[in-house]
Amino acid sequence: MKKSIFFLSLIILVSMASLELKAQSYLSVGGFFGGGNIKGNLPSQGSFTSSIFVEANTYRTFGFQTRFSFIYAANINLLFPRNSMNYYPFVRGFSIKGIVRQPISTIFFVEEGIGPLALNDRTFSHINSWDYGIVFSILAGTNFGNSQGKFRLGAGVEYGLTFTSTDVGYSSFHVQIQYIL
Repeated sequence: MKKSIFFLSLIILVSMASLELKAQSYLSVGGFFGGGNIKGNLPSQGSFTSSIFVEANTYRTFGFQTRFSFIYAANINLLFPRNSMNYYPFVRGFSIKGIVRQPISTIFFVEEGIGPLALNDRTFSHINSWDYGIVFSILAGTNFGNSQGKFRLGAGVEYGLTFTSTDVGYSSFHVQIQYIL
């Protein structure tokens, strides 16, 4: 647990120290909700996935935005009433992705992201371990408003994979909304 807190604190401090403080700085907030699966030391299970994030320009990123995300994915049966399961497997964690957005037209765009991932494996009731890995994402979306847009709406895919301890991971097919401040 101490290792994960240290890892998260270090990433936040380095990232916050490098935020641009110009008038042209960019900040947005958003989230996604969808379906997918979780896996670990168990067979892949259908899940619902959700995330909230903050995105900002960072120093020397040359057009990249940095996205800080909280991810939560749990067994899909958690959403249905009258289910007899005693424990619902889930994973939760944090990621920091570099996001590249490419315009297709004045209102449509494609965005890709990649970055480090820290996931808390709770796929069994007796497991509570932090695993570290990488996350990838791709999304197609549209801007609402002018060409820069105040809102962005899109459909995307995200895949998170860890390489330590229990090798937990998730995949998500989701709808994302983002508000530019």
